[in-house]
Amino acid sequence: MKFQFTLITLLMTGSLMQVFGQERTNREKLNFDTTSGTILKATGWAYDSSLGEWIDYENVISDDKDYKVKYKSLQGAYMMSHISQNFQKVQTRTVTYKGTTYYVLIIDKWSGRYEYPSIQQDWYEFKETIGYIYTKDEYQKLLNIETLVELKTRYEVSIGSKYEKYDETKFLDLIQTELSQEKSKYSSKFTFPIMKSKEGAIRFYLPDSFSTYSKYDFEKKYFETDFENFSKIILK
Repeated sequence: MKFQFTLITLLMTGSLMQVFGQERTNREKLNFDTTSGTILKATGWAYDSSLGEWIDYENVISDDKDYKVKYKSLQGAYMMSHISQNFQKVQTRTVTYKGTTYYVLIIDKWSGRYEYPSIQQDWYEFKETIGYIYTKDEYQKLLNIETLVELKTRYEVSIGSKYEKYDETKFLDLIQTELSQEKSKYSSKFTFPIMKSKEGAIRFYLPDSFSTYSKYDFEKKYFETDFENFSKIILK
C-alpha cells in the first residue's frame, strides 16, 4: 500500500512539473518576403455637378474647387486628411503565414482628428499606414485588368496616430494577429475596385468598405494613372 501511494505521488509530482515547468515561448515573427515598386502619384478626378466641371487634384479625390481658388494654401496634408480617398504612397509586399503567401497592399496616407471632437476644434493631421491582406488567388486578379476588377478581403490592419509612428515590426505583428483571427470566408468587408478606360488608362479607388449607400462610381469619381505606373505595384 505504501509503495502504491509513493508511486502515485511520484506520478502526480511528475505531471505537475510538466505543467508548471513548460518554457515560455514567444510567437515566431513574420518578415516581408518581396516588395513591389511604388505608386507615388495619381490624379484624383471628381465631377462637380453644380459647376458641371471635372475637378482634379494630385493623390486625392475631391470635387471641391475651392481648394484651387479660395484655399490654395490648404492643399496637401490639411485637405487630404479630411478625405478618405487620399494617399502618399502605394505598394505591395508579401508575407508567408503558416506556409501560405499573402499579398499586402500597403497605403501610406494622411488622416486627421479633432483634438476636441465634441466641439470640433483643433484639427490635426498625422500619417497612417494601412495594409489590406489578400490571398494569392484574389490578388492575381490584377494580372488581367480588361474590365472592372474588384479585389476583396476581410483582413485589414493600420498603424499611425498623433502619438505613434510607423514601426515595421509592430505592423507585421498586427498582420499576423489579423490572419490568426477566425473570420467567415464569405466576409469581404473591403473592396479594391480597378478598371481600364477606353484609352487604356487605369482608374481605381483605394480599398474601402463600400456599401449600397456609399458605392464607388466610376462615372463620377476615381484615381487615374497610366498602366505603366499602376503596374509598379503588381507582383507576379
